Amino acid sequence: MSITDVLSVDIALRRGQDRTNELYLYSHLSGDRIQGVATVCSHYDLQIDGIEISFIGEERTTVQTGRTHRQFQEIKYLIADSYFPPGNLFKEREQYQFEFTFEVPDHLSPDACNHTTTSPMIRLAHLRPPPSFGDPSVSGLGGKLTDDYAPPTCKILYSIQVALFRNIPVIVKRDVLLVKRMKLRVKPAVDEKPPLDLLNSMNDYCLQADHVVLDGRSKEELGQLSVTLQPPKSFRLPLRDSHNLVSSTVNLVLRYHSTGDQPDLPQLQSFRGQLIATTFYTTTFHDDVPSKKKDFFGRPKNYSETQFPPFSYSIASLEWMADENHGYVASLPVPVTLPRLNLIPSFHTCLVSRVYALDLRLVVPGAPPFHLTTPVHIYAERDPSALPSYIASVGFDS
Repeated sequence: MSITDVLSVDIALRRGQDRTNELYLYSHLSGDRIQGVATVCSHYDLQIDGIEISFIGEERTTVQTGRTHRQFQEIKYLIADSYFPPGNLFKEREQYQFEFTFEVPDHLSPDACNHTTTSPMIRLAHLRPPPSFGDPSVSGLGGKLTDDYAPPTCKILYSIQVALFRNIPVIVKRDVLLVKRMKLRVKPAVDEKPPLDLLNSMNDYCLQADHVVLDGRSKEELGQLSVTLQPPKSFRLPLRDSHNLVSSTVNLVLRYHSTGDQPDLPQLQSFRGQLIATTFYTTTFHDDVPSKKKDFFGRPKNYSETQFPPFSYSIASLEWMADENHGYVASLPVPVTLPRLNLIPSFHTCLVSRVYALDLRLVVPGAPPFHLTTPVHIYAERDPSALPSYIASVGFDS
């Protein structure tokens, strides 16, 4: 007979003023209070000397050479002895309920990242709680489960854990009777800030391209065209709402220097774009912003990419203006809307990073296509009514 045949633990979360048990998987944001009750029932009279309820965060990664597991958060909620029955004796078939409360932290404990980093910004990023990632049973928003496009090599999991103990007086030790876990979906707020990967000199971004423009018939050189891409503002995911469109604007600056006296100013023939998500992972730690590595056969070694559906726009005629350098300049603002998919906010941990890039392709008659790529930062809106306490933000035990 196993311990689960003798003892059972049920975990139920509560929310709202009526404190009813929630009926679907809820997304817990920074500062949210996670309230619930653990119900303990024994089929026989049984002594239980301790109950410990924990809010746990962990990440797991797998590479060709092995796998690793890291627990980056464990906030404990200890049940006082005064809540136990007399003599710590849990009687047969009686139910004992123990309430608990946690706050979703805004920062991890300082010892959650104890390896060397190349800059304080990297360490600060590693001390931000990451979102739930890579577990299909909790991916999505609200009551709908949707793909979060995590590779099978990465998982970030949150759970409420209830552990029951019995004292062993002879060796002054506690014996674990039973451990029960309940998964949570956590989507911490992420601040609006420039993408960290812009700081990495090994990145794959291209913010400017220059091409010669030729006459379509004579192939004579008509001028030099330069296109500069200004990184877009961050995309803000709406608070608890997956239905609103999330948009931003990309600004392109075009500069043209003609070789003739009466220039025929170029126009755009087509404009096409695509959002790309890249997930980096390791079994050691990231001391810097990760960069892409490939094996001997050119296959991704430490990252996985997801390409979202492309989009295109019909661009009206460019409005060229003469500049002080005897050339011409035009500005082209292009609206970009994120696809209606489950996009996880950008994040960096010791083992896993999720970043986004916007890949653009412009075609101008008489010139090779212009390929430009910029990093994109996606962040989760902060709930102003649910700011975390100091204790929750530094990860101290309750």
